[in-house]
Amino acid sequence: MAYTSEIEKLEQRFAENRKGRTFAPLADAYRKAGLIDNALELCQEGLKLHPDYVSAWIVYGRCLLDKKDDGAAEEVYRKVLALDPENVLALRTLADIAERGSRLNQAIEWLNRLLAADPMNGDAAEALARVKGKAALAAKVPEAVAPQAPPAPPAAAASPAPPPAPVAGLEIERASSETPDTVPAAGRPSDELETFDGTLDFNAVAHQAARAEGLEVEEPVTLEPERLEVEGLARTQYEGSGMFQVDHLPAAPGG
Repeated sequence: MAYTSEIEKLEQRFAENRKGRTFAPLADAYRKAGLIDNALELCQEGLKLHPDYVSAWIVYGRCLLDKKDDGAAEEVYRKVLALDPENVLALRTLADIAERGSRLNQAIEWLNRLLAADPMNGDAAEALARVKGKAALAAKVPEAVAPQAPPAPPAAAASPAPPPAPVAGLEIERASSETPDTVPAAGRPSDELETFDGTLDFNAVAHQAARAEGLEVEEPVTLEPERLEVEGLARTQYEGSGMFQVDHLPAAPGG
């Protein structure tokens, strides 16, 4: 209720002179009552008419701090220092903003300026000792070690070396389990089937072929040669050639 009555009085004064500096105390009353947006709007309009009004800039900065806008508030308080380089409130506020942002060295600079302007400021001295302790502790903390690259995977096992190539002139002895080249292939007549006069023994070939097919042969197979009649050839031509041994051929016509 007290703020309501105070706000009403300030609003009445501001209404009587809208171009005066009464906007600054009214804006601060709005801020304390929680009417931050009303306070900001009033400060912005009043500072257009009175840009060198330090108290109005301080109220404007406090409104921005209540809105958690440290960046904008820092700009406003730097404007205050441009108008009043030894303004204690602006120096302390800038030191607090820098400390919250972990800019400890900058906070130390603002506090040193504050103590230079107000050497008997005990709060500023305590704040300076605190910030210096934080800065010293931060300097002792080792830098984070860069993450090492993961170890390379083990190299794949080398493939076994190929067997050595045979040396020229070196004869490799065959294992006893291997089949010798001299064993005749199944179904192929061996050399013993050929008769001594160069002709092929058909009976032996037939007998060997029957055994190769898995037949039980008790007696040798005998093939009877067919009688051949060669048309157009004289008897003497094929009998004298030695290629055919045929008996009892009928005489050629006209022979």
